[in-house]
Amino acid sequence: MARTGRPSGNQARETTHDNSAPPQAHPDDVALAEVMNRYDALGDDPPRFDIASNDAAHPAAHTGERHGPDVPLQRDPSGRTIEGRIYGDPPWDRAENWSYRWTDPSTMNRAVNDYVRRNWEAIRSDLALNGRHRGSFDAGHQVGEGYYNNGMYGAGPQASRYATTSFAQVRIQLVPGSNPPVPFVVTAFPSGLL
Repeated sequence: MARTGRPSGNQARETTHDNSAPPQAHPDDVALAEVMNRYDALGDDPPRFDIASNDAAHPAAHTGERHGPDVPLQRDPSGRTIEGRIYGDPPWDRAENWSYRWTDPSTMNRAVNDYVRRNWEAIRSDLALNGRHRGSFDAGHQVGEGYYNNGMYGAGPQASRYATTSFAQVRIQLVPGSNPPVPFVVTAFPSGLL
């Protein structure tokens, strides 16, 4: 019987492997390693923020400029005001249904840092995964004052109504390209809702 060079059903097949090149990591493995490295580098202890210093150090940060206790409360055509945001007065670029400022710097810093401390694990995970975190909370006490639009959702014309609030929102991001990763507060503001 002539042999054709093909193994028959009961002959072992011989295979060769090229062991000269190292195996390539799967892109998902590389991405996961980067996330885990950022997570580890952020550490177990939450950062503490001083909002005025944070705003001064990071051009994208704007808590004090838009929501700080020094932003005038009542509407005034000569500049940025908390009430003026309800109507979209310049320099605001559009009308809003809620506009609040922090009651004072101490309350602002304490509320933000309490939130970060209580929620560090979730914040750390968000920052490691996608470089940003958004959250809202009820401080359990007054943190802000301002206005809401009494005519919101088509209930009537824009009409500001003074109110206080215990709710706040926080947005945190990583400084682009920072290694190790450095978080900063983009904005933190009292809010009319959670």
